[in-house]
Amino acid sequence: MKKFLISMATAAVVATAGLSMAGCSQNVLTVYTESGFAPFEYVSNGQIVGVDVDIMNMVGKKLGKKVVFENVGFDTIIDAVSEGKLTNVGAAGISVTEERKEKVDFSTEYYTANLYVIYPAAEASTYESTTTDNVTGVYWEAMAGKTIGIQGGTTADLFLGDELAEGGLLSGTGASKTSFQSLSVAVADIGLNTNVVIIDELPAQQLVAGKDNLKCAPLYYKGQNDAADELACDTYAIAVTKGQTELLNAINAVLEELGADGIQELVNNHLGI
Repeated sequence: MKKFLISMATAAVVATAGLSMAGCSQNVLTVYTESGFAPFEYVSNGQIVGVDVDIMNMVGKKLGKKVVFENVGFDTIIDAVSEGKLTNVGAAGISVTEERKEKVDFSTEYYTANLYVIYPAAEASTYESTTTDNVTGVYWEAMAGKTIGIQGGTTADLFLGDELAEGGLLSGTGASKTSFQSLSVAVADIGLNTNVVIIDELPAQQLVAGKDNLKCAPLYYKGQNDAADELACDTYAIAVTKGQTELLNAINAVLEELGADGIQELVNNHLGI
């Protein structure tokens, strides 16, 4: 999910693994996140919960620290972690990119997600195709001439920027991008000022659940010269201030202990499966 554009601090929402918020000290681990990305981070009963929250609470326990989660604008997280003044760690479904690796260290990658397109159900035939995987998908080319909504700073933003740039699949097609601060606002704008929204798979499925007017499907690159179609996907990791070796090692230890099955169990728990 993510990158860095204009800093937009949002109101802080605090969740502390059942502990009250403490001031800055060596016994407190402050984690920056963005709470609109279920099931990895979302607000329930006034508290930030989710897969990343569970992981970082385990890290806090391993380090013997209280964990404080601060809800901030997603596109501020990498720069804040890079500076290392207010936080040394960002956990928010953050995708690993070469540009980000220049600013922060990343944990072991722990989850791979496909990008999805949300579109009006009434216009399904405009977007849907049967892919070489024999599933319903959306090719980039189906969004030619469309206004495409994304959450600013996310992986969807990066992917779309590449395809809108010269030489990209949507270059010169009349397609354009509209950036939103939150996924829910972006989805609510479909059919008003935007035609579709690109976001990660699980949040997409969560946001269309129970909405008969919307559908979603995975985003694909069309295979060339008889090659198979390719999913647009990204992989999540936790961002850490460079030089914070003890913290990085603790995060990687927790991720190793959980393993792929443990991470999927956390995902299922937060999806109510």
